[in-house]
Amino acid sequence: MGKWIGRRQSIGIGKESTWGTGVSPTYWLNVVNFDFFDVPERALSTASFGRITGGDQAPLALIHSEGEIEAELGDNSFGLILLAALGTVSTTGPTDTAAYTHEFSLQNDNAHDSLSIVTTDPIGDLIYEGAKIDTLTLNITPNTILTWVANFMAKGSAGSSATASYSSENKFVGRNLNFKIASLTSGLGVASVTKLKSLTLTIEKNAEVSATLSTLHPEDIVNKLFSVKGSIELDYEDRTLFGYITDGSYKALRIQLICNTLVTGAATTYSTFTLDLSKVDFENWSGDFSNDEIVTQTLEFNALYDAGLNDNVVNACTLINSASSY
Repeated sequence: MGKWIGRRQSIGIGKESTWGTGVSPTYWLNVVNFDFFDVPERALSTASFGRITGGDQAPLALIHSEGEIEAELGDNSFGLILLAALGTVSTTGPTDTAAYTHEFSLQNDNAHDSLSIVTTDPIGDLIYEGAKIDTLTLNITPNTILTWVANFMAKGSAGSSATASYSSENKFVGRNLNFKIASLTSGLGVASVTKLKSLTLTIEKNAEVSATLSTLHPEDIVNKLFSVKGSIELDYEDRTLFGYITDGSYKALRIQLICNTLVTGAATTYSTFTLDLSKVDFENWSGDFSNDEIVTQTLEFNALYDAGLNDNVVNACTLINSASSY
């Protein structure tokens, strides 16, 4: 077949109507790193044969796949990732001729939507059915195109046939970020922007392969405890954020990315991603006091359930783009 570089592999994703029933890709991703493979599990015999050696068999007991995909954050394809992460979407539009607003919300069950992951490369095509997100991380720094990193679990691979077809997407850089802090979510709109040097946001779903008798493949992949956390770095110009830790206060957060590029076909609407967290606590503050560098501070936040007010963790999650549906 000949040698080939990883850049020649194409990875596509599509939303499944039924868990584990494969579909063709809706989007082909601009992948930065792909580390997703089958993980066969064997049952090793420990029987004795009157010798100091071990058992004689290791039959297959379970076949699933898992690993990590990192891709540049495209304004349309990222909607499928958000749907897989949160579970529910409601779409309105178009406004401004071609702009659709997708509102994602946390589905309060243990069976969120699954994706089919399809790969095509010089040595063949594969499909990984029933893929569900375990963790999703956004890495935001000033001068780079933003990427997301998702850890998936899925059924074991199967042969496939696919032809990659890429479409142009708007992408975001770190300088597109508006990060806001307010006492309540109602104040986020008018809150001033906190200027960060970097932001990491992570959604954890604690996904687990559900194995049963009579089949080598998982019966399902379930999501369990859902959480959102992150870390921020910024210049240490005052002790406001440190004070949020020492006084034990809670805050609402807005993480918003507004692209420099208009939604395809729209006249005035820009591709936009917004995440509002109802109630967070700050912790684990640290400072960098290097002699010859500007002093910076780093701290972490955890999203909490906002009981009695918004009654949620994620108060709003919206994506504005040219995709009419997910």
